[in-house]
Amino acid sequence: MTCRHGPGDRRCTTQFPQGYSEPKTPDASNYSIEEFERVGAHLVLKVKYPNCVKCSYEGNKVMVFLNITELQVLRWKKIDPHFGGKRSEKEAPSPAARFPASPEGWTDALTYARGKS
Repeated sequence: MTCRHGPGDRRCTTQFPQGYSEPKTPDASNYSIEEFERVGAHLVLKVKYPNCVKCSYEGNKVMVFLNITELQVLRWKKIDPHFGGKRSEKEAPSPAARFPASPEGWTDALTYARGKS
């Protein structure tokens, strides 16, 4: 993945000198769900992270969550697009898969979710 932040952009976590601590982007608690589709028991979400607008796909991430209800999603206060880690009820679980936030990526995410049904 290519970083699209400009030189000296303080929001970028890849350009800082060693030892400089800056929050990771995207901010998991600052998001909006732009699209979603149910595929059996699974949900495919396109999530926009406003603090990551210079990242690839303008800060949008396409993720597949397995065995998730819409009610669970409504309770989430954070959606971290990264894999792994134990998370609370108020946080999205680790996505099962992540795809580019392009039309082809969306189609691939739906295909993946159908394969898991």
